[in-house]
Amino acid sequence: MKPSHPKTGIVYYSRTGHSRRIALKLSNLLKGSLVELKAPAYTAGFLSYLRAGFDSVRQHCVLGPQSFTSLTEYDRIILCGPVWTSYPAVPLRALLRSDVDLPYTVAMFLTSGAHSPPHKAFTAGEADLTHRFAATACVSNADEGSDEEAHIIKRFLRDLEDARASSYGT
Repeated sequence: MKPSHPKTGIVYYSRTGHSRRIALKLSNLLKGSLVELKAPAYTAGFLSYLRAGFDSVRQHCVLGPQSFTSLTEYDRIILCGPVWTSYPAVPLRALLRSDVDLPYTVAMFLTSGAHSPPHKAFTAGEADLTHRFAATACVSNADEGSDEEAHIIKRFLRDLEDARASSYGT
């Protein structure tokens, strides 16, 4: 029997606010809980921007201290964050590579300055997770608040629901 409303955690990292905005939208639409990833090394300023790019290119993904040690209280989580140098932002990858317990159902929603196509980022994220995401989407920062963004979110939610339905054999 399929549960009526899975408990959803929207785990996000946002350096500039674009990913936080999407995470808030997803949280409202899914009645999910927001969980912010902390990454003080990348918070503000030009040097932290350079460090973010450098760590991403080197694939140096270390998760700093967080307010949680497990995310299995959720039936599913949606990772939300930016694309950095064609990869999910380092804090997202660090979470996927960490010893933090995750539910089996994980989806990824990325934001992008449109410099990098998202398919490489999704492939890298799935390799870190060691299985496929339940759903994926990427919205360009230039499409913020547009009909295109609304269409992408709607398609992502449909794909997420389809994955849930197929996991219950319906």
